[in-house]
Amino acid sequence: MDAGPMLRRVKLMNPFEIVQDRIAPERPQPQPVEPKIVNRTARATPVCAACGSDDIICHATAQWSNEAQEWQLANTFNQPARCNTCHSDCNLVWLTLN
Repeated sequence: MDAGPMLRRVKLMNPFEIVQDRIAPERPQPQPVEPKIVNRTARATPVCAACGSDDIICHATAQWSNEAQEWQLANTFNQPARCNTCHSDCNLVWLTLN
């Protein structure tokens, strides 16, 4: 009993491609994304201008970056930072760590 022509396609067809061969050519596999290493010359930290504490919080939204493979700050809603040491809204002072 003849079952007809053998199906030789091993991958699914993309319905949005204009030209598709009868047998799909092997596509190169995507290379794994290596984490991007940022070379910063000077590191800094925010501290409370009133008491000097670095125990600071800020309400924010983070967004995943496919390119950088990390969470990135998207929005802070224009809310002030809050110091957990002196329990008040605070202005920030940036101190260099290096």
